[in-house]
Parts: sequence; structure tokens; C-alpha cells
Amino acid sequence: MFNIRFNPHYKVVNFTTEIGKYIVGGVATFIDEFYKYHTEDMGFVHIYEDNLVNQISLEMYPGDRDILALSFNEINLLSNLSFDIAVVHFFGLSFVANEQIIKDKKLIYVLHSVPTTEPYSINDPFGGNLDVKGSFEALCSRADLLVCVSEAEKEKLGILYPQYKDKAKVIYNGLDYKDSLKTEPVIRNERKIFGYMGRLDYRKGLLECIKNFKYIDGELRIACGNDDPFYLNTILNYIEAADLQDKVKFYGWCGGERKINFLNSLDALIIPSLYEPFGYVALEAMDEKIPIIVSSKGGLGEIIGEYKYSFDAYEPNALKNCILEFQQDSCNIIKQEIDKLFARNNLFTSSIMIDKYKDLFCQLI
Repeated sequence: MFNIRFNPHYKVVNFTTEIGKYIVGGVATFIDEFYKYHTEDMGFVHIYEDNLVNQISLEMYPGDRDILALSFNEINLLSNLSFDIAVVHFFGLSFVANEQIIKDKKLIYVLHSVPTTEPYSINDPFGGNLDVKGSFEALCSRADLLVCVSEAEKEKLGILYPQYKDKAKVIYNGLDYKDSLKTEPVIRNERKIFGYMGRLDYRKGLLECIKNFKYIDGELRIACGNDDPFYLNTILNYIEAADLQDKVKFYGWCGGERKINFLNSLDALIIPSLYEPFGYVALEAMDEKIPIIVSSKGGLGEIIGEYKYSFDAYEPNALKNCILEFQQDSCNIIKQEIDKLFARNNLFTSSIMIDKYKDLFCQLI
């Protein structure tokens, strides 16, 4: 256990596996934004894999107060916590719904994603993974409120579990945008440098994206970790078989200033997701005024609105045609699209997100 000035009682306690530099995906960005604006009546419980115990340190967290870190081997200690509302951010923490922990307190489950396969079958949306199904259903059943991060995710939940429709609502994720010194986007006449940034997960559409570069005059730079060695091996085998070694480059996981530098090295960031519950990566690129070539599936469509360089990830040749159109359009057309996109940032701010969650907490108490 690692206690960072964690108080005896909180109005709200967030339970998460991602925070600070303990990153898997967009949940960490959400939690860090939440932490940045949290008040003294809110705490954060980070539950980490047992093999990370020697890596736990203050420097890895976003602040120096209101954080309690426990390994999965120590979850029995959660029954000692005192709070009014538990907010769970991952289906793998369904044990929080145990009555010894939650007791008679209120529970909010934030659905950062409905953890189905992609595409999913109505008859077997979890791909036969009964543990995922059981954990997800346990949280949904016990929760007093379900928060979906997009209308698309709420609709997906309603299709699979219509019985939860009445206790589900949408609160968009948000970002605290910096005061950028870059007043104008840099748009080159020749656009050949493209990037992908995200997890190594087949649902992100990376392999499908790479296949398009057989027909594109350009380079694809990939910033990702090794989340799925089997999927990575599939990608590497394809790159070799298609003779794309000179077109596809791996840059490893990028965070902080390295992420900003990576984005600013690109002519456009490609977001090829087969489905995306929300899409923080789009906001991060928009904040840098980097053009995006983006799938319209899921929450991404709600972020981008009427944006020219979007495509249906399941439509053959749609991504290829979108890239080619981006390469052929004038700088003025691209600038107009970036400005239109950048103006939508105001719809997805941390302050709006936090205020809506505060209203939600007040409704429950």
C-alpha cells in the first residue's frame, strides 16, 4: 500500500487502474484531468497489478495528495475506506460493488467503453469472455448511475442492455487545452508524413491503416507500446510480406513533450479506429492544430462534427481515398477544416466535464 495524504473520509472516491504515468489508454487522461480540478472531498484509489509493486513511486502520480495505491493482493483493505460515493472507471474493478466495500453507499460506473469485441455479435458481444461479461454486468446492475462518454456508447449499451437505459446518461470527456503559441497550423504543400498514436489493439484499426500505405506516397510513423505482442507480430509479418519497411516506422510509446514533438512532426494524424467510445487522441491533435484523418465510428463522430477528412472504417478504400484527398487539397481548404475542427474544442473541456460530474454527485447525495 502507498498512501499519498489520503484522508479518512471523502465525499467521492474514484477507483481506477490508470492514473499519472500508469497508462493503458484514455482513462489515464480522464483521471489526470479529474485530479487536476479535484477538491478536498474527492479521493483516488489506484489499484495496480502485483508485479508493479517495485515501480510504485510518488513521481509517477499527478499530485501529492488524496491518492491511495493498492495492489490487487491488497483489495481486502478497501473495506476500511469511508466515502459517500464510489466512482468506478474499469469493469475489472467490479469487486468494488461487493457489499463489504460499497455497503449502502452510492455507486457510479463510468463506461469508458462497453468492453465488446469489434465488430460485436448481439448474441455474443463479449466474444465468449465470460469473466468480462460477468464483471461488466455486476457493475451495471449495482450502479445507481451509469455514465457513458458518448451518445454512441449509450446507444450501444441500450442495444445490449435495454434494462439499464433509464439510469444511463452521457457526460463527454474533456481536456484542459493549453494556450498554444502556435496561432496558425503548419500545412505543407507536399504532405507525406502521417502518424498513428495509441494502444496496440486490433480495435484501433492499425493493421488496416498500414495496408493502405501500399497505395500512398508517404510514410506512416507509429507511436505505440507493445500491448499485444501477438498483434504486433501480425503487423510486422504483414509489413515484411508487403515490403513496406521503408514506409512504416515505429517510434515507441510517446508521452509528455515527446508526444507533442511527435504530433508536430506530422502532416496529419490518422485515427483509423474500427470503433472508438470517445477519442481523446483526437482532442490532443486538435489542441496542437494538427490535421486529423479520422474514422467516424463511435464517439469520434461526435467530436469532429461535419469534418471533411473523416471516413467509415468498414468501407473498402475509404481511408485510402481520404488520405489521397487530403494530399491533393489546397492549403486553404485544409486550414478551413482545421479551424472548424479546432472551434469544437470548446465542447469538450475539462471544466464542462467536471461541472457535470459535480452536479451528478449532488443529485446522489
